[in-house]
Amino acid sequence: MKAKPNMTPAKPKSTKMTRKNTPPQSPSPFQYVFATVIFFTSLSGGVSFWISTEDRPSPQQVRIFETCNSTWNMGVGAIFALLSSKVVQDDDDDGDE
Repeated sequence: MKAKPNMTPAKPKSTKMTRKNTPPQSPSPFQYVFATVIFFTSLSGGVSFWISTEDRPSPQQVRIFETCNSTWNMGVGAIFALLSSKVVQDDDDDGDE
């Protein structure tokens, strides 16, 4: 009887060609802007929610609530605009190949 050679299945090759010892890349400007928008949107949404739970807010609290509510609405719009621009940009990059 002949012994069968010990064969292991071949690993699929990765589509990305990266070196093992490459330094980590810094985040792109898009990631910095997106993280900043997420932070301020979350902060303003949290503050407006917190003030909305007050029984009788003072006039100053009402003004802060209105400002934070506006900032929340603009932030949510900015998040969707940034995401849609990123999708369009990625689609344009794919078409160049």
